[in-house]
Amino acid sequence: MSGQASRHAGAESGKRLLQRLLDDFAARPRPIRVVKKSLFWHQRAAGKALFLITFGGQKTYLSHYVTTLGHTIYVPDDFDEWRAEYAIEVLRHEAVHVAQFERYGWIGMILLYGVLPLPVGLAYFRARLEWEAYEETLWATAELEGLDEARSPELRRKLVRRFTGPDYAWMWPFPRMVEGWIDKTLAEIEKSPDRKRPSTKQARVR
Repeated sequence: MSGQASRHAGAESGKRLLQRLLDDFAARPRPIRVVKKSLFWHQRAAGKALFLITFGGQKTYLSHYVTTLGHTIYVPDDFDEWRAEYAIEVLRHEAVHVAQFERYGWIGMILLYGVLPLPVGLAYFRARLEWEAYEETLWATAELEGLDEARSPELRRKLVRRFTGPDYAWMWPFPRMVEGWIDKTLAEIEKSPDRKRPSTKQARVR
């Protein structure tokens, strides 16, 4: 098989995996919706509010970020053009947030994610909720793209920046702690022969 044919086959396989995940979302007892963020007034308003709160630091909320509220995942308008593997990694991350809404409820998530102990600068519970989801990002990356990609310096820098920068309103100002979370998760992934998270494998069989 030529290199081009191999890449095409890989792309088709990725698309099938993505559709399988979307079908799984739709078939759950409480279905998960995936919708375009810009179509909803409250998401447009949130984008403007975040721009103001972060003094212009967060200016791509609508165009670059995915947001989960309850059982709805809001994606940017170009979501359909995303590489399938990346889309799966993002949706698996967001599915963790759906599970958190199921666990804590709307009021609990508003308090933990948005308020306690501080909304900006030292948002410990937001950081822990996000880390639970980014653990899934690392597992999904290792499974779909290989361990080397999950361990890449570029991904590591991206994750540290997410926690310590304006993306999430500077929620956790301790990059070394984030690095430690990354290292611990990578060590767990390295112990898995198929790079598949046991809890994730169980969750997909519904």
